[in-house]
Amino acid sequence: MEETSGPLGVTEKAMRIIAAICLAAMAAMTGADVFMRGAFNMPIFGCEEIVSILGVIAVGFALPYTHYQKSHIGVEILVRRLPQRTRNVVKLATNIATLALIAVITWRMFLYAGTLAESGEVSMNLELPEYMVVYVLSFGFFVYSICLVMDIVKFFKVKGD
Repeated sequence: MEETSGPLGVTEKAMRIIAAICLAAMAAMTGADVFMRGAFNMPIFGCEEIVSILGVIAVGFALPYTHYQKSHIGVEILVRRLPQRTRNVVKLATNIATLALIAVITWRMFLYAGTLAESGEVSMNLELPEYMVVYVLSFGFFVYSICLVMDIVKFFKVKGD
């Protein structure tokens, strides 16, 4: 794993911990809901909404960690057979294309969250403000885009040395 240092490293680590807590909370909520339904025929009100929100946070906050772990899906069987120089070019092109896509997604999600805030959109059962979840997710994508920028900068620093 490529450990990052400084503010980005601290942010990534905090996001990783929050994502893990969200996953554990999802499992606990789901288990409690199943138990309550089976034992007492009383489901936990709003459990589906809470689990969905926790899932969104877990996915958004796990993106930087997944990037540094190289745990994302790749076409390794093809790329592995290429010469090292070509693999480096493919990696750079992939990072640039991913950055472009993630930057657009981040920007549009941030704008969408603002639209949701203006409209007062809330969740169906618990009436939680949906814009907050979208802001949190856009933050996760924003940090992921910074990680991509850092990788691109590092690529050119290594090539320049």
